[in-house]
Amino acid sequence: MITGKTPDGMLYAVKRSGSAAAYCSLSIRCGTRDEEGYHSGIAHFIEHTIFKGTAKRSASSINSYLDRLGGELNAFTTKEEIVLHATVLKEDARKAAGLLWELATCPTFPEKEIEKEKSVVIEEINAYKDSPADDVYDKFEELLFQDSPLGRPILGTVASVRKITSEEMIRFARENFTPDRMAMTIVADLDEKKMESYICSLTRP
Repeated sequence: MITGKTPDGMLYAVKRSGSAAAYCSLSIRCGTRDEEGYHSGIAHFIEHTIFKGTAKRSASSINSYLDRLGGELNAFTTKEEIVLHATVLKEDARKAAGLLWELATCPTFPEKEIEKEKSVVIEEINAYKDSPADDVYDKFEELLFQDSPLGRPILGTVASVRKITSEEMIRFARENFTPDRMAMTIVADLDEKKMESYICSLTRP
């Protein structure tokens, strides 16, 4: 396994495996705990809407890019981080890693797509409240971390999600989606040195 840091501060790890599939992830060190001064749930909402367009691709282009390759693209949010991840055939590992980097560095958060996604997230919040075990755990963390952003629910509230704007999301991403807060990991049956070189090339201007 090779580990290192790009000149602009992004950590990386590349590990060779014997699998025909390649696993790529881009972890961004920001989550619910970084929402001070923002509407609650913005980190999770950004995770939902980051696939809705970049400076280079439309939402439909992003959705179909890995689908055409037989790959999968997804993401999740915690109180500490947002993680974008993809699974593809090993020969498509560079395409997957490049797409993850693009999503994190030049999202556009189109207003039209944001309004559509708000209803999806609000449904998720309501469904979450229907699960007593999850709801109790959120209330426990709210008491445990009171007066701290860590006490906020990851999903936010219906009221806070409705108030999130595209401008606010762009500001949050600019402040937090920086290479020094990122880590890229690739596990694939590929030459580790060549993949290391490719990762370093992504962060060059």
